[in-house]
Amino acid sequence: MAEMRAERKSIFEYLSKNKFLIPMYQRNYVWSEDECEQLWEDVYNFFENKEEDEEYFLGSVVIYKENGKQNIIDGQQRTTTLCLFIRALYEKARGQNGIDKLKDNLASCLWDINSLTGNINFDEAHFKSEVATDLDNQSLENIFKDNLIIDKESKKLSLYEKNFILFQNKIDELAKDKPTEWFNFCLCLLQNCVILPIECDGRDKALRIFNTLNNRGVSLSPADIFKGLIFTNKNDKDRMEFAKEWKTLENQIQNSSYLKKEDISFLFTQYEHIIRAQYSEVDTVIPGVLEFWTKKDKENSKNKKANFAANEDLLNKEETFEFIKQLGEFWCNPYNYLNPQAQKYFAILNAFQNRLWQMVVSVCFYEYKKNKNSDIFDIILPQLVAYNALGLIYGKGGSSGLFWGLMKANVNIIRENKRTNIFEPSINLPDLKIPSLENFIDFSKKARPQQIRYILALYAIMYNQNQVMEWNKDNKNYSLVKAEIEHIFPRNWQNTNYNGWDEKEAQEYLEQIGNKMFLEKKLNIQAGNGYFNKKKEIYKDSYFIEARDLSASSQKDWLKCDIEKRNKQIYDAFSKFFTSVF
Repeated sequence: MAEMRAERKSIFEYLSKNKFLIPMYQRNYVWSEDECEQLWEDVYNFFENKEEDEEYFLGSVVIYKENGKQNIIDGQQRTTTLCLFIRALYEKARGQNGIDKLKDNLASCLWDINSLTGNINFDEAHFKSEVATDLDNQSLENIFKDNLIIDKESKKLSLYEKNFILFQNKIDELAKDKPTEWFNFCLCLLQNCVILPIECDGRDKALRIFNTLNNRGVSLSPADIFKGLIFTNKNDKDRMEFAKEWKTLENQIQNSSYLKKEDISFLFTQYEHIIRAQYSEVDTVIPGVLEFWTKKDKENSKNKKANFAANEDLLNKEETFEFIKQLGEFWCNPYNYLNPQAQKYFAILNAFQNRLWQMVVSVCFYEYKKNKNSDIFDIILPQLVAYNALGLIYGKGGSSGLFWGLMKANVNIIRENKRTNIFEPSINLPDLKIPSLENFIDFSKKARPQQIRYILALYAIMYNQNQVMEWNKDNKNYSLVKAEIEHIFPRNWQNTNYNGWDEKEAQEYLEQIGNKMFLEKKLNIQAGNGYFNKKKEIYKDSYFIEARDLSASSQKDWLKCDIEKRNKQIYDAFSKFFTSVF
């Protein structure tokens, strides 16, 4: 047999004559409704304008046959989507009379057909995926069942389900507007749309093509490429075990309430920061995660060969993926590793405006695993929370402002074995202490709501260490870090003279930190623009300790002097906190 053979096939020939498998080492299904909409438009426009016997080319796929199934190496997005497309066509056609041959042809693209009876075996679909996570795989299998049930109102639909529903809606519109034409549309897709399968002689030859896909412009994620490279470099005995472990890790991430919006690339990025710290590297010209792990001896703009993982061939070392799995377990379930006080600081970190702080937490986990030092999070998380807060107050809370300090902290933890005072003065933060009260107040007036939320979240546990972080009330979940900002003196001036205030003075004091506190959304709505004496009755129902304390106040008004007093109270609390951790 030749190493490769290619022969143009109609969609009907391609799908009905083969059974397909997406192997474990492949990438996930990523086509969204946008790509499916484009496919529909392309096919429909071709149908509307085609000449007799004209064909529409849908691209090539790379496959190899093993155990009776065509393993798809390149082209799974199109093949998967075509199967969903045809499944939607079959569902529309099955209830109509006079098109038995069309229904048979559609069905033969998707399922085994009994050669004697012509009955469809809905349990034997022609398309299966080993790479889909358990939840997605269940939804994919359900689509190919006889009794198809999809909750279209669900907020947790998989991409398979979303795209199938899109095709259903498109087909319903076509059948309604042009009831006779849609049969010919089905025939056009099956007979006049063609694809070029490139069948390779065995897996290894196909994998060599797979590993060049990124150079050919195919948009693979770093995680896809890492998986392919690691898989290729393992022997046959270890490959399937690795693929299973990779899929298990993907399932963990997808099912994690904390990490579900990430993929495995996130873990390699975190490990990159750990490795850089081991080399004492704090250069802010940092390589991307793919380059760091795969591009040997590549120099950055400062002529440094800082791609340490690639230079040491760490990607293919057994201990690398073992640690990636451990790191995944931590980030999927971070609160399981933290004591109650550390959990509070971790929750506050999640209210910060970016996620650079995660690199320091990953370094903490590395040290925790290495030295079994369970109190490392208790010692370092308060410092990390304080450093972020100081960056905000000095106007350096962006990525560039804190980046060097965070990397230097990583080095201090790993190379210097430091636990306290891991942060050092830098160009952006030359002095690790709070600025003047006037500067602090000025920051609070100009800061964005997200920045004030972080400051108020931290102050809530400074105010009272017994402040709870999460609670349930009226069958709803509440969280300190997701609370709303309440303006104690009402935000909208009511054009009246109130206890000696005028509108100009009100605007001067309105946005100062002393006039802002956290309150649950429902209570914040109830409080509205009422004045203090009315708001107190609402504050007493809050889970925020400071709000409840204010509700017990005997005073009826909230005045300039109260805002000034609370400005100083918050300022002193932060000053004391910064002094204790730096």
